[in-house]
Amino acid sequence: MHAEHLARQGAEVRRGSARLTELVSFEGDAQAFWPAYLEAVALAFCARRVLLLARDAEAGWRPQAQWPEAAPDLPGDALRILSLADGAGDESPWVEPSSAVGQAQAATPAVAARLAPEALPAGQSAVVVMLPRAPAAGALPTDPAMLIALADLAVAVPAQYARQRALAAHSRASSDAVPGADPAAGAERLYDVLQLSIRLGAETRFMRAALTLANELAVRFGCDRVALGWVSSRYVRLTAVSHVEKFDRRANASRELESAMEEALDQNIELAWPADQDARVVARAHEAYARTQGSGHLLSVPLRVDNVAVAVLTFERRARVFESREIWELRLIGEASARQLVHLHDTDRWIGARAAARLVAWRDLMLGPSYTAWKLAGIGIAVLITLFAILPWPYRIHTPIALRSKDILFIPAPFDGYLRSAHIEVGDAVRTGALMVELDTRELVLEEAMAAADALRYAREAEKAQAARQLADMQIAAARQQQSNSKLELIRHQLAHAQLRAPFAGVVVEGELKKNLGAPVRKGDMLVKLAHTGDTYVELEIDQADVHEVSIGMRGEFAFVGRPDLRYPMVVERIDPASTMREGRNVYLARAKIEADFQPWWRPGMGGSARLEAGDRSIIWLLTYRTVRYLRQLFWI
Repeated sequence: MHAEHLARQGAEVRRGSARLTELVSFEGDAQAFWPAYLEAVALAFCARRVLLLARDAEAGWRPQAQWPEAAPDLPGDALRILSLADGAGDESPWVEPSSAVGQAQAATPAVAARLAPEALPAGQSAVVVMLPRAPAAGALPTDPAMLIALADLAVAVPAQYARQRALAAHSRASSDAVPGADPAAGAERLYDVLQLSIRLGAETRFMRAALTLANELAVRFGCDRVALGWVSSRYVRLTAVSHVEKFDRRANASRELESAMEEALDQNIELAWPADQDARVVARAHEAYARTQGSGHLLSVPLRVDNVAVAVLTFERRARVFESREIWELRLIGEASARQLVHLHDTDRWIGARAAARLVAWRDLMLGPSYTAWKLAGIGIAVLITLFAILPWPYRIHTPIALRSKDILFIPAPFDGYLRSAHIEVGDAVRTGALMVELDTRELVLEEAMAAADALRYAREAEKAQAARQLADMQIAAARQQQSNSKLELIRHQLAHAQLRAPFAGVVVEGELKKNLGAPVRKGDMLVKLAHTGDTYVELEIDQADVHEVSIGMRGEFAFVGRPDLRYPMVVERIDPASTMREGRNVYLARAKIEADFQPWWRPGMGGSARLEAGDRSIIWLLTYRTVRYLRQLFWI
């Protein structure tokens, strides 16, 4: 079944190729030409649908003709056709990648080719899109290089048809018209070109394809010798000679032939010898080779892919000169076969040679004059990345801080009493010995007088008992006198401490008493909380992700929220070994010494932020270390 399918497909391709060759000499008008052309393309490519799309400078792609006229529009055809039309370049046809189609269509990719400008009205561009049939079961994938070569020949037919019509119109308009070539002969030549391209597409090795091309051209054009030279590093290397399997590249004849090929390559033209007297070409190498080898006529034809010469074909013939129609045909053959030869040359090598060729191609692309803006942008980005990777930049760890005091004094009520006056408010800075709070002492004064009177009374009773020689009564009175004296000392102690004064300079952090004047207080009730301002420090909350970067002795600076423009130096003195939960995250508390004078507006508990100097890092590390850390944690690498 597979062999029968291949036979039927081959027959269709031959019929389509024959019809394409016939269309070169088509004598009808363009309205009749395009349907016939699309039908012939469908046969040649075994396509289920062929469309001709046109576009001008203002509008998008618009369908002009299709074959068959009532072809069904399958799901996805519209987007597929537009994608193929946009992908077709000016230089080469576009073969749909296998990843863009389903598995059922992988053996027969779609093809889009842009027509030559001479086949269209001025200001227009047109594309022929070939949608393939669904492949038969077990069908082998079609070689994309073969499809491109066949498409190159197919898109040449409308241009040839347009030239034939223009030549015929010119012949009819001029009484001295020059007779043109036989249309039937031209169609036959085009058919032969198609067949040669198909045979080259069937080859899988580069040398076999090169020998096949040289031998076929030598027989067809009656040449004594046809040689193929491959361009390598701007030099031509002799690769294949017709009807010769092995030859000596170091021989003088081979070197002279390579020089002649390089002469045509340097001028990038079809170079014939003997040259016309009016032709402004250089053919010294051709002349030297012809005289040495006894060749009567030479012709060198560069083979181009995307306007870049990849090889040179040199033809030798003693009998007759190369006519213009032959040169045109050889140019067409070169354009049709060059891409397939390049494909085979790139694939028919060991992996090291292919890698080296890719590197050379990249080098030429990077050092060549094309894409200058993109290259400059790439160089600028590379230089910028290099600078980012080399230049050091200070790495600072950001952490929240709070101002703390080492000494905080709690001042309670010394005895039960009433609040008489308060001379401070929260946030006030006080000096040593400054009066802060006074308690009511009126009751204590009365109690003092009563206790003094009791002590005097008991002293008199003791003296009276002593005079009466009443020893027991004297001892009782003396004991009561001592009790009254102790009570008097206690009352006087309370009177002495009824005024609460600051034991050191500090800041009142708690003690809003003015709104409670006259209120009773009990002994031990906290009245004032005083923070010592002479010994403050900064408390840092270091995140667990950065704690390994912090060490004792590390320097930094901090600023408070209220005054971020003022920064003060500090140095880390201590890091707690255990973490603490703060606002739902693990932090390590550290203590830093302030290397600046205490400012009057500082208050313990004030918050801010600090930056610790953790050394220098590269800029690119600073930009990416958080992302890298997250990815390593996520993927466990």
